[in-house]
Amino acid sequence: MSVQNHIAGQVLVQENKGLEGLDTEAQAASLLAAPVGICVIRGRTLEWGNPAFYKMLGRPLGSLESRDIAVVYPTSKEFMRVAGRLDAQVRQQGTGVVETRLLRTDDTAFDCRVRASLLHPEDPESAMVLYASDITEIKSRRIQRQQAQKMEAISVLAGGISHDFNNLLMGVQGHLSLMRINADSPEKMSSHVRQVGKLVETAAELTSRLLGFARGGKYQISVLDIHQVISMALDIFKPAHKGVRIMAQFEPRPLAVDGDSSQLEQVFLNLLVNSAQAMVDSGTIHVTTRKIHIDENNEFPFQVVPGFYAEISVRDEGIGMDEETCNKVFDPFFSTKTAGNQKGRGLGLSTVYGIVKNHGGFITVDSKKGQGSDFRVCLPCSTHPPDLSQNAEENILETMPKGCETVLFVDDEEAIVNLGKTFLEKLGYQAVLARNGKEAVTVFRQHRQEISLVVLDLILPDMGGKAVFSELRKIRPDVKVLVSTGFNVDEDFEAILNQGCHGFLQKPFSMHRFSQTIRKILDRTEACGPGK
Repeated sequence: MSVQNHIAGQVLVQENKGLEGLDTEAQAASLLAAPVGICVIRGRTLEWGNPAFYKMLGRPLGSLESRDIAVVYPTSKEFMRVAGRLDAQVRQQGTGVVETRLLRTDDTAFDCRVRASLLHPEDPESAMVLYASDITEIKSRRIQRQQAQKMEAISVLAGGISHDFNNLLMGVQGHLSLMRINADSPEKMSSHVRQVGKLVETAAELTSRLLGFARGGKYQISVLDIHQVISMALDIFKPAHKGVRIMAQFEPRPLAVDGDSSQLEQVFLNLLVNSAQAMVDSGTIHVTTRKIHIDENNEFPFQVVPGFYAEISVRDEGIGMDEETCNKVFDPFFSTKTAGNQKGRGLGLSTVYGIVKNHGGFITVDSKKGQGSDFRVCLPCSTHPPDLSQNAEENILETMPKGCETVLFVDDEEAIVNLGKTFLEKLGYQAVLARNGKEAVTVFRQHRQEISLVVLDLILPDMGGKAVFSELRKIRPDVKVLVSTGFNVDEDFEAILNQGCHGFLQKPFSMHRFSQTIRKILDRTEACGPGK
């Protein structure tokens, strides 16, 4: 028997226990002709490889014997990663599997799955047998399938979001039409204005959730009474679902949690809508809260930090789900709705799961076919009491903080520039305007002694807000800057904040919030008067 056949025979014996009595020479020859790449290594040295192994690497048969196996990997770092993982798996489990990329002689790399085991399992110091399979086509098909699923998911998401926005726009348009009809009735006009304001806030929260979904979420944490948050969600939910009864039973005392009010409101709104859609006709949704303690010896199938939690249950009397559906219900873009039914698919329960998890909590579902579903959200209780003050915004001009300083307002949207000018003048300020970054720098250089504050949009066509901020600081290092943008807080803003920016105002904003924010910044310095 040749040396190659001898080593191949050893591999055969290791792989096929109980082959005694068979023609080992013939089987060894069969192994040499196997379509899968097979090699034997000791330490880092390759001792033997079959023809398929050399063929997939584009190398002459036997050319790698006694050489360092690392030469077939694109980088030494990748070799160390694969070797470390396989060695650990083999020692712990007897076999190891890892996906990597191997290098051909023409310096092109291909996707490969490597399986490893010891040549002599009873000897942990023996050589290692590697089985290499070219999975380039398999991985390519997998990527194509994932891309197709991603595009389908984006289509579903776009359909749900466009539906939500069209409903909001319909509400705004309806109230504007009624305002024309009721122009001579101040009371009715005021009511329409309030409703339009609420619709705008809802649209702003929707875009914020979309950005949070895309970027992982940026939360504004405060101490909340979870009962207030649920009540706000119910106030939004009830008018649109008049056929659904709500039975709410809250813990008598406030339940304080650390969280983002808007994000958690969306959690409960999504759960309520999901429950309503699960009920074919009318039905009842039961919403209950209680304070629970979870100790270290809990029965949850996942890790839970021990402590006190606010548990919120949303239970419906709908069609229920089988076990398979329950296991998938929090997967990204999963939906029990048909492809043609876009209504309400929106961001779904995967976003609910993500928001709850980002708040340090967890969510479970208990459901059976025909018996409804019970979603339970558990959020860590706060160590601080909740702020029970009302968040209702007072929009009467007389109550808004005012000033007499000069403010430079920078934005590339003409409608927003005009709105900013009106806001500032109504509040008593002197408004100086700029419609792009370069103009802002020029105007500030000309009026550097008069301008006390710059309201700066981050996204400008000719010169980004970050660059404008840097130029303003060069002209006057103590300049006060309030960043205003329709995007969520990101790395660019955080960089500006670290460099001395004084505040952030998320679009869209009301006149009341605008007045409070700029007054707060200005009051940190001098009273009425020009900048230094």
